Amino acid sequence: MYLKNQFLIEASQDEVWSVFMDAEKLGKCVPGCKEIMMISPTKYDAVMEVKIQFMTITFQASGELKDAKEKEQITVEMTGKPVALVGLFRNKLIVNLTETENGETLVDYEMDLQLTGRLASLGDILMRGTITKSANEFAENVQKLFQHSN
Repeated sequence: MYLKNQFLIEASQDEVWSVFMDAEKLGKCVPGCKEIMMISPTKYDAVMEVKIQFMTITFQASGELKDAKEKEQITVEMTGKPVALVGLFRNKLIVNLTETENGETLVDYEMDLQLTGRLASLGDILMRGTITKSANEFAENVQKLFQHSN
């Protein structure tokens, strides 16, 4: 499943970069992220809950910063297993940051999510709706983070 979107943050590219490079701070903006533990500066483990139309699925996930171009682009890969279902997810996320003329930052991202097992059987439409809703909620949470820091 491929998703692409963008959102604007009322903060400089430097400020946004510093938050996106801090997995613990960013994890607080991710809907359903219950716990995040740094393993190294580029690796982390997380416990996440995803609410799908008729159930809540808890995941044990691991993420790794694969590539970073200072203040411009971040590539993260994440894998995870649901606690009570058979299946697996893999997600590759590429985030591009561009400062606008107004000093705001445009966050442009693309996500390639692959599901296997019981997760895949939940259906593309159901999962796409949940993921799109979570992505929009994440964008709102990041925007709020900067509104409170001003």
